Amino acid sequence: MSYLIIDQVTKRYQQQPVLNKISLSLRQGEFATLLGQSGCGKSTLLRSIAGLVDIDEGAIHVDGKNVTNMEPRNREIGMVFQSYALFPNMTVFDNIAFGLKMKKKKNIKNRVQRMIEMMDLIGKEDSYPHQLSGGQQQRVALARSLILEPKVLLLDEPLSALDAKIRRNLQLELKKIQREFQITTIFVTHDQEEAMTMSDTIYIMNEGSIVQSGIPSEIYTSPVNSFVAKFIGNYNVLQMDQFQKMIQTEELAIEGQEVAIRPEVIDLVEITADVSNIEEKWIIQGTVQDVSMIGNVIRYEMNVNGILVKVDYLHSREHFFKQGENLHLIIPKSECIVF
Repeated sequence: MSYLIIDQVTKRYQQQPVLNKISLSLRQGEFATLLGQSGCGKSTLLRSIAGLVDIDEGAIHVDGKNVTNMEPRNREIGMVFQSYALFPNMTVFDNIAFGLKMKKKKNIKNRVQRMIEMMDLIGKEDSYPHQLSGGQQQRVALARSLILEPKVLLLDEPLSALDAKIRRNLQLELKKIQREFQITTIFVTHDQEEAMTMSDTIYIMNEGSIVQSGIPSEIYTSPVNSFVAKFIGNYNVLQMDQFQKMIQTEELAIEGQEVAIRPEVIDLVEITADVSNIEEKWIIQGTVQDVSMIGNVIRYEMNVNGILVKVDYLHSREHFFKQGENLHLIIPKSECIVF
């Protein structure tokens, strides 16, 4: 049953739609990610849900209640900003306790101390934000939102300012905390890997609209168009005439304008290998133009009849080809996605 419902939400600035009839629904406890390029409307949608931006059309429901016209403080929605927005003149304890004090809640000290323990901030109670690392500041901002037990938590690129190692650790921590609280969460990012790592559901946005939604594996393996294919991974996206030139055939029983191929489904074998009995695959020749290491992946950039094709391998000593080497590329026909 849907817990958060966004129904045909539209927002315009100077008659230009920033959000164009956006609809989505989340189950209670679901972790959803809005993924898209800068300016696609992700943060505007988040702020609309929080009540920080008034919408022009549509409705927002939380736990069966229409909150479209409610004041932000009455929506029971927590939000963590990219900048964390901590009070610089307040200690960690007071930053976390701020919302409870404003709402005149009871047993504040015990509740804040429990949250400090959960967020691994013991010993930092009397520290000020400038005395904390970026990761610690992020946890304080998260604690300040969670302590109010919001029905929905909104996270606007809260990890983007952190370095890669801290960011990876906090991705895991954030997901663990979210599961522990079973809080319905919307996370905004433009980082595809981050979205894949953390999400139950991904909503890909482009120019104010949702162009595809689904579980991470579905989004990755079955993009609905070339925009998603280019954005969600490192697909080779070729115009049909380029594809035809690459595989060197005049007749193709394929109708469409573009073909997308994931770099990891392509196999490379030495030119001397026997490929005569391989079926249901395109077998073409190419030259290694460039070799690069991306983490534990070796990426080969192959020149195939003037077309550049990316091929990815997990790093191993068994597969290592050199720049200038001529190879066979073996492409499963079933892995070619036609748009």
